[in-house]
Amino acid sequence: MIEQSSNGVVRRIRAVLVAAAVLVLVAAVGVVVAPSRAVAADTAPYRAAVFTKGYDSTKLVTLTFDSDWPTSDDERTRANISSVLDTLAANGITAGFGLTGRFVTQNPDATRAIAAGGHKLINHSWDHPDFLTLSQSARWSQLDRAEAAYRALGLTSAGWFRTPYRSGYLDPGVNRDLALRGWYVNLDWTYDTTGYQAKPWSVISQRIDAYTVPGAILVMHVSAPSTDPGYLQAIIDKLRGMGYGFASPYRAVTVGGIRSKYLALGGPSSAFGAPVTAEMVATTSGTAVQWFQRGRIYWRSGVGTYYVFGGVLTKYRSLGTVTSFLGFPLGDEQAGANGGRYQRFQGGSIYWSSATGAHTVNGAIRTKWTALGAEAGFLGYPVSDEVAVTGGRASQFQGGNVYWSSATGAHEVHGAILSRYVSLDGTGSRLGLPTTDEYAVTGGRRSDFQHGAIVLDTATGTTRVIYT
Repeated sequence: MIEQSSNGVVRRIRAVLVAAAVLVLVAAVGVVVAPSRAVAADTAPYRAAVFTKGYDSTKLVTLTFDSDWPTSDDERTRANISSVLDTLAANGITAGFGLTGRFVTQNPDATRAIAAGGHKLINHSWDHPDFLTLSQSARWSQLDRAEAAYRALGLTSAGWFRTPYRSGYLDPGVNRDLALRGWYVNLDWTYDTTGYQAKPWSVISQRIDAYTVPGAILVMHVSAPSTDPGYLQAIIDKLRGMGYGFASPYRAVTVGGIRSKYLALGGPSSAFGAPVTAEMVATTSGTAVQWFQRGRIYWRSGVGTYYVFGGVLTKYRSLGTVTSFLGFPLGDEQAGANGGRYQRFQGGSIYWSSATGAHTVNGAIRTKWTALGAEAGFLGYPVSDEVAVTGGRASQFQGGNVYWSSATGAHEVHGAILSRYVSLDGTGSRLGLPTTDEYAVTGGRRSDFQHGAIVLDTATGTTRVIYT
């Protein structure tokens, strides 16, 4: 919670008072999520979500550690970091580490080791100021400078923050400024062991007894003269003796069907990376969404829990995700023909390939295209979304087009017949919309239209137009 400051006495007093007050609050309300202003569904949070506990209601706790720089004993602090990482590894525990930017800059090897252990990095500001005393621009500068230190090592906090001194951790202005800069998770804590004050085991043990509850987030400190590193195994053993297990920070901020889906996919080691928001209402009651570094997971009662990812997600977002005509996903992304991908939604599908990008197919056009083999058929992948044309709708595919109107139904046109049709202005021509798919005739192929036909002579490759 506290490492170094120019006016440390004042800040330590404030921090102790805040900590005492919040323990009562945590016991009453558990997870504290900062209130959000009403916004369009599935959009960026208005404020960062504040976690004083994880979502778990079972006997699980999450261990976290804070560190700033410099300290009075640098060598001891480095030894503490190694000891903590060794103890966590020996116990199979994934923890969170709130590191200031200056700590990261001074300790690149230790920071890399923390990340390599699978632990969650948390932006703890650049140099540990009191955020309540800062302007918006100064807060953003603290966030950005610290994140730049992470990025210099090829790492990221993935939009997670922890307020220095716990000052303003529930302040609406602080959490609004965090969200405006892209930090949507404010990982606070349930109680501090107070090891940073060099407290003996008797005090730390009493605090564990008094304040441990299901979902609790413990904060400890690694910088000298903290006693937390030396007592860490004893802390773990005591918690286990009380019947508690350990939840990673990644698990702590996920819940329900979305958590189950995320963990089944591999959690933070999957392509999705870390959660970057709390769980949010997607549209209305009975729906939810959570954003991750490289994907989103949606849940709707009666529909299920499914992820959206990659190029399909990019397209989905451009259309408005759950508020678009596509609605909620009906399944996870699937492998398509020839290395492509596709995903079904309530109102249609999105198909992607490296050659075509991502496009929607829906309604009667999708039904026709599917009947012809979909992306594995001669039409291949879509190269456009469905668009309005004269008298109806159309979608372009790699191997041809599908046209639809309420009067004619859906029909494909491809090859030389399509080329001739397009040269005549397609649906805007005298021919109108197609009324049949292409079919075989003596000596060639034919497609019929509302006001005529186009016939292909397969021997010569020529086409002729018949008007009726």
